[in-house]
Amino acid sequence: MASRSARHRGLAAWLGRIAAAAAAGYLGYISVEGSRRVVRPGRRALEPDVEGGPATPADIGLPYEEVRFTTDDGVTLSGWLIPAERETRGAIVLLHGFSGHRLPQLLAFVPWLRTRYHVLQIDFRGHGASGDAPITLGTSEQRDVAAAVHLLQGRGLGPIALMGISMGASVAIMAAPDLPVAAVVADAPYAQLHNPIANRMREHGYPLASIGARLVVAAASLRARVRLRDPLARVPGIAPRGLLLIAPREDRLIDWTQSGRLYEAAAEPKELMVVDGASHSEAHAVEPIEYERRVLAFLGRYLDGAAPRPSIGAEAPV
Repeated sequence: MASRSARHRGLAAWLGRIAAAAAAGYLGYISVEGSRRVVRPGRRALEPDVEGGPATPADIGLPYEEVRFTTDDGVTLSGWLIPAERETRGAIVLLHGFSGHRLPQLLAFVPWLRTRYHVLQIDFRGHGASGDAPITLGTSEQRDVAAAVHLLQGRGLGPIALMGISMGASVAIMAAPDLPVAAVVADAPYAQLHNPIANRMREHGYPLASIGARLVVAAASLRARVRLRDPLARVPGIAPRGLLLIAPREDRLIDWTQSGRLYEAAAEPKELMVVDGASHSEAHAVEPIEYERRVLAFLGRYLDGAAPRPSIGAEAPV
């Protein structure tokens, strides 16, 4: 009996070592492949997602100027500056999501935003028509937002608000504390980088998603040669600027509770809008009238002179 028990223990230890080696190999593969997909995803061409969709603001009857400008680390960015319908100096920088470009927001957001304010749409580094660079989910993209703000200031525009969807929302949160902007609208932001990565892994059936996602973030930092940081650590610095967080409750990519965590960590003034029945980046599509009313009312308080503006300095750091 003793020898049989010893054999069982030996077999169990041997199987345990095999399982540990397999798990380590799997997690190593996830780290390498996942970080590649984060830092260097396939670039989508700046073309309409549907046949016959608008390719420029002119296709929906809007005047615009094509702009190209450079960040302080030498990346050339591409965008459109769409003038406001009314006489104003207020402006909005509109920021898209991961692996996308500016076109989806052109039809959904620009027409009603420009009734009040100038709108600058940009493609982030490594996206759309902008220059090539590693994607860092917010850390380096802060430089893109700073350059956009500097461009608007050079045109004599301001006060300025940042508005982003998904990754663009999180980049806006990360960039705002260091910039002379008056407000931030963040639709479906992540508070922690690992959250959307883990959810995407679960969607595709990968095990150990929580551990794997954290390893992907760490490996992406090494691949991009810059530490990828969580927006949660930056959101307290947005005050005294206004912050409006929009959370699609049925979001399966970025848990809607991520907006709740950001709201709890932020200082006043802050607002949280939860949209029932909306999936990722679909809050406006589900409740367009209330969405536009809430966003324009919020922006009006900070861009039309009713709310105090932060004393950050005359120009954005670029």
